[in-house]
Amino acid sequence: MAELLAKTSTAVAVDDDLTVLLDWVNIESVSGFTIVVENAGGGSANDISDVQIDTSPDGGVTVNTDQHPGVPAVPVASGKASQGTFTETAAFVRVRACCAAEGDTTAEAHLLADSAAGRICTLTDVKDRLGLSGTDHDQAIERIISGLDSIFESYAHRILLVNAAETTEYYTGLGVRLQLKRYPVVSITSVKQAYDYDFDSADALGADTDYRLITANGILYRINAFWPEVEQGIQIIYRGGYCSAGQAPGEGEFAMPADLREAAIEQACFLFKRRDDIGLSGVSAEGGSISKFSPMDLLPMVKKILDSYRRPQL
Repeated sequence: MAELLAKTSTAVAVDDDLTVLLDWVNIESVSGFTIVVENAGGGSANDISDVQIDTSPDGGVTVNTDQHPGVPAVPVASGKASQGTFTETAAFVRVRACCAAEGDTTAEAHLLADSAAGRICTLTDVKDRLGLSGTDHDQAIERIISGLDSIFESYAHRILLVNAAETTEYYTGLGVRLQLKRYPVVSITSVKQAYDYDFDSADALGADTDYRLITANGILYRINAFWPEVEQGIQIIYRGGYCSAGQAPGEGEFAMPADLREAAIEQACFLFKRRDDIGLSGVSAEGGSISKFSPMDLLPMVKKILDSYRRPQL
């Protein structure tokens, strides 16, 4: 079932310069997404001449522009929409569009993904616990579950859900231990250190010769040396985290722990019962994400479980 993750709140004025429709939406835990761009009209141009889907691993600090040229297919005529579906994972996505020279119009963008992807618990988990049948409350529950991903990860100071594709991260060393953000670690492609940040020229460190991985808690122990205390002077390409709830782990992957899944179910049920307080009762498919709850609202039992998953500060 496709779930709306984000949309432009109002039609955005677009001219012949690239204009942002959606700006760095965090979809890190989603393994595939769909973007729909619609020309709302109202300007001198009859169509959108180009749509660019940009990706970023860090919210726009590092930018990979126009990662899917020609998709959605353009031009997009006034009153029509064009859709592009992407199977790979992106941490952050930005959607931009433009008109032909000296033209202008207005446009909207919609970002959707499979609601079963990348969740700490499932829609069925919560509905079963609440004793609900039918689909009347599905959208409200799905938005609560989606919001729990980021709230749990913020509280735990780590990424809990495994990334579908390998991620490149940069760290600053201190002593012999390096704590990764994603664990348990599924695989490490390379570990490099470079005082001059020229990672392309740097040699990869050897597993069990230069460093040793403690898989369960994501610690890299440097052998017979110290990690360099150079700001972001260590580059690590790897995958880590738990599979989403209800998903069978692949080779080397780790299932979602039962207690963590239970914490998400209990918290989701609690928030659903408070849905009038947090503005969920009237949310439609176009309502966007829910952000009226925070780690301050976590149940004591949930906090106790999450405490055992918090990333230690070395």
